[in-house]
Amino acid sequence: MAIVARESEQGFASQIANALGYPFADIVVGSPQDALTSLSARGESPRYLIIDIGERSSDVLPEIDAIAEYCEEGTHVVVIGSVNDVNFYRELRSRGIIEYFTRPAKVLDVKAALLFDSGNKNDSGGNVIACMSAASGDGASTVALNTAYALATEYRQSVVLVDMDYQFGMVAKNLDLTTPFGIKELFEHPDRGIDSTLIERMIASYSNSRLKVIAAPNQLFTIPDIRTEVISDLIRILRRDYDTVVLDLPHIWTPWIAAALSQSTHAIMVAQLWLRSVTHSSRLLNVWRNAGVDNNQISLVVNRSGAKFKEAVSTRDFERVCAIPIRYYLVNDIKSVVTAENQGKTILEGGNSLLGRQFKEFAGFFNKDSASDSSRESVDSPVKLGLPGLLGKR
Repeated sequence: MAIVARESEQGFASQIANALGYPFADIVVGSPQDALTSLSARGESPRYLIIDIGERSSDVLPEIDAIAEYCEEGTHVVVIGSVNDVNFYRELRSRGIIEYFTRPAKVLDVKAALLFDSGNKNDSGGNVIACMSAASGDGASTVALNTAYALATEYRQSVVLVDMDYQFGMVAKNLDLTTPFGIKELFEHPDRGIDSTLIERMIASYSNSRLKVIAAPNQLFTIPDIRTEVISDLIRILRRDYDTVVLDLPHIWTPWIAAALSQSTHAIMVAQLWLRSVTHSSRLLNVWRNAGVDNNQISLVVNRSGAKFKEAVSTRDFERVCAIPIRYYLVNDIKSVVTAENQGKTILEGGNSLLGRQFKEFAGFFNKDSASDSSRESVDSPVKLGLPGLLGKR
């Protein structure tokens, strides 16, 4: 919910809502006093509350106190205004306000303050790596699965891989895992609270590795409506309990997908050098940025590098259209991919292939405890691993 002093600030409030994974904000134009009626009519406390007080200062404090009566413990509040007064700032902080921003406030700063306070961006938590294909079939699930496995085995991290493709997720099948539970426990009962007991019921262990999996349903169901808070709570709890959370996101755009990305520390876009991939990459990257994902968090990965397509585009054109450099190239090795799928294993378990070595080095970039110097160097600089290398020549 946002309370804004002027109608012209509604756009800014909407941008913050989008950055937090909400499709829109519940906006009241006026003073905090004017918002009391809307708050009392909501029936539930907002999770995030942004109060724009305009030019006002200490005289607004009684109205903020009145608003507090309608907010449950756990509501995260920021105040934006024009007055730069340390005593006023202290008064706000003493009332439990997370942060006070003087104009001009930045969307990403407000988002970071809200998420840090809610525990989602606390540095003591694990990494959250979100993977999405630019176009259907570009290979995000393969990248998510093998990166997660490499982190668990090569870097000894506790890793949970969440297959969030509710309708067509294949992670469990690709690992020959059979589980009656998984992400459907969350989607089918979104109103019940999420806790460690529920998550333990959803999780399956893969082999003897440190990799855990939350699988997609075995059957095809219509995607139910799910609140963004449900996804945020899931990620928050998983991040508390695991070194790394890997999200395999479906190729769709919904508020809960935006929420998942907003909670992520890294976002991987997997594409191929063909026309539909560059088109969809450009569109998706634009909405990612609108949802508050910073370019520094994004890794654009070209999968099946070296494959030839009739509609192939150059790397230079791809980067120009997407306004972001390609950071990684994964070699075209269909044989290793198919063999791994047929055996119900990861590519890394299939032998010492070039693609397997690339995934090990790629995972090193996301190693929270800092990878070895050699692994870190080989990911951040060109690698001579054959055609065309993880960071092959352009």
